[in-house]
Amino acid sequence: MVSAPTPQVRSRERIVAVVVTYNRRELLEQALAGIEAGELTPDTVIIVNNASTDGTEEYLGGYRSSLATDIVHLPQNVGGAGGFTVGIDRALNRHAADLVWVMDDDTEPTENTLSEAYRAWADYSPVRAERPAVVASKVVWSNGQDHPMNTMRTMFAAGPDRTARAAAVGARPIRSASFVSILMDAATMRATDLPLADFFIWNDDFEYTTRLIHHSNGIATERSVARHHTKTFGTTDAKPGPRFYNDVRNKLWVFCARRTLTPLEKLLYGGSTARLWGSTLLRTDEKKTYTGYFLKGLQDAAAGYRSNSEVLDGVYQLETPQLAQRIKANYGSDSKFSVLMSVYAGDQPEHLRLALASNTEGQTLPPNQLVLVQDGPVSAELSQVIADFEEQSSLPVTVVRLAKNHGLAAALHEGLTYCDYDIVARADSDDVSTPDRFAQQVPLLAAGQYDVLGSAMYEFTDDPARPEAERKAVTGARAIREILPKRNPMLHPTVVFRKSAVEAVGSYVEVPGAEDYWLWARMSRAGFVLGNLSQPLVSYRVATAYTRRGGIQALRKDLHIQRRLYTGGVLSPVRFAQNLAIRGVYRLAPEALRTRAFRAMTGRTPQGKKEKGSNV
Repeated sequence: MVSAPTPQVRSRERIVAVVVTYNRRELLEQALAGIEAGELTPDTVIIVNNASTDGTEEYLGGYRSSLATDIVHLPQNVGGAGGFTVGIDRALNRHAADLVWVMDDDTEPTENTLSEAYRAWADYSPVRAERPAVVASKVVWSNGQDHPMNTMRTMFAAGPDRTARAAAVGARPIRSASFVSILMDAATMRATDLPLADFFIWNDDFEYTTRLIHHSNGIATERSVARHHTKTFGTTDAKPGPRFYNDVRNKLWVFCARRTLTPLEKLLYGGSTARLWGSTLLRTDEKKTYTGYFLKGLQDAAAGYRSNSEVLDGVYQLETPQLAQRIKANYGSDSKFSVLMSVYAGDQPEHLRLALASNTEGQTLPPNQLVLVQDGPVSAELSQVIADFEEQSSLPVTVVRLAKNHGLAAALHEGLTYCDYDIVARADSDDVSTPDRFAQQVPLLAAGQYDVLGSAMYEFTDDPARPEAERKAVTGARAIREILPKRNPMLHPTVVFRKSAVEAVGSYVEVPGAEDYWLWARMSRAGFVLGNLSQPLVSYRVATAYTRRGGIQALRKDLHIQRRLYTGGVLSPVRFAQNLAIRGVYRLAPEALRTRAFRAMTGRTPQGKKEKGSNV
C-alpha cells in the first residue's frame, strides 16, 4: 500500500474513475490504492464487480476510502466490455462526469497517472470543444519496461498541425487506445453510443476509442505512467488462448459491421491484424485448437453482435437509453431564459448593435441574461458596441472573451456553459428577431412541449423591414424526424432549446457549416422533441449566403457532414449516396439557379405575403 500525499493538482471538471474487476482481488486492492494516492484524485470511483468468486464482493463490502465510491455488483460476468459499458453508463448519467478515467483491475496508477493525463487534456486548447476525446497514458509492465500490448501507435498521416498540437503538451496523436488507463472527454462520449457489451473481452476498447477519435483527437502522453500487471509480457499474439476467438470475432465486427474506421484505415488495420493472426497460428503448438478458435470467430462474426439491452437483460438496466425521459423529468416550469450569441472579427458593428437590441430590450418578453461570446480579437468599433451594450443594458450581460478565433461550434459550446438558465435562445450577431419571438417560443419550452423549437424566418439583404423572401419551416415533430436524414429541418438562428438536453448529447461539436445539423440529429436519436412554429420570428441577413453555398469548398463541407451523419448511424449507405449525389449537383450549379433551387426546397413566399398555418 502507498500512503496518499496531499493532492497538488486541482481540476474544475468532474472526473469519475471506472474500474472493472473479475477475480483479481489483490490486484484490485493495488489499483484502488494507486488511484487514492495520486497527485490528482477523481471525484468518484465506480467499481464494477463482474460476479467475482474470489472474495472480491466481501472485500468491497468492507472497503473504505477517502474518495467517494460507487460499487456495482453484477449478478453474472459480462466481461470487460459489459463491465465498462455499465461503468461508463453510470459515470455519464448518475455522476454527471466531465471526464471519465477507465482502467482494468490489473492496472496500477502511479502518482502522476491522472494528473499528467489531465494536464495534457486541459493544456491542449483553451476551449473545451477542441480538447482531445482520449488521452492515453504510457503503460509499463511490472518491471518498468514499456508494455507492447498497450503501446499506442502514432496516428498514420496525422498531419503537421495535429502532430504539433500534441507535441505542445508532450504527447503524440493516436487513433486508438486501450482501457488500461485512458482519460476520456465526457462530452464526446455523450455524442455517441456506449461501448458494445457483446464484445465481452478484447477490442471493445479499440472499437470505442476509434469511434471517439474518428472526428476528434486522441493523444498519448509519456508523462502519465501506469503499470499493467499482466501475467505475460508481450503483444496480443503471445499465447492468447481462448481469447484468440474473441480477437477474431471482435476485430471482424469492427472491420465489417462498424463505421469507426475509414476504408483506408480498415485496410491498414486489417492487414496488420491478418499478419498477427497468421503469426499466432504459425507459432502455436496447438494448431488444431487455435484453428478451431479462428473458425468459430469467423462463424460468430458473421452472425453479428447483439444490442447492449440484449446482452445485459436481467443483469443491469442501462440509463442511457432513457436519457431523454430522465432529462425531461427534471425540467421544472421556470420560464427564465438566456440568449446565446457569438460575434467575431468579420461582423459589422451596426449589424451587431441591431441584433443585440432586437433580442433584448426590443422583445415583449425580454431575456433574463444575454451571453455574448467574443470569438477572438475584434475591431475597435465592434469592441465599442460590446462595451456600450454592457454599460447600458438593463439586463445581466455575460461577455465571454476568447483569446483567438475558434469557430462557431467551439464558441457556442463554451458560451453555453455560461448560460444561467436551462432555456436558451440562439441569436446570430447580424440577424434581427421580431418583437414577439420569445413570447411565442419560450412559454412552449417552459411547458415542456418541446426540447428544441425553431420557426420560419424572413430573408433580407440590407433592410430587415423589407424582406425579400420567407423561408418556411417544417412543422410537426414526426415530419422533422422524417426529413432529418435528408436535410436540416431546423433554422439555427431561430431556435430556442433546453440547455440540459443539448449538453446531454455532447453540446455543440465542430462540423464545418453544419454544427447545428449534427446536434439536432443526435438530439432526435436520443428521443428529444424538435418542433418549429410556422410564422417567421427572425429576419435573416442573407448577404453572400447563396454564394457561399456553391463551389468545391461547399461540396467538401457537405461531404464532411454527410460522413458525420453516416458514421453516427443517422444515414443508411443508400441515403448517404443519395445525399451526396443531390448535393454534388446543387453545389456546382450556377448561383442564380442554386438560389432558386434552395428557396424552392426550403419554401418561400413573395415579399410581403404570408401564409396561414398552425403553430405546431
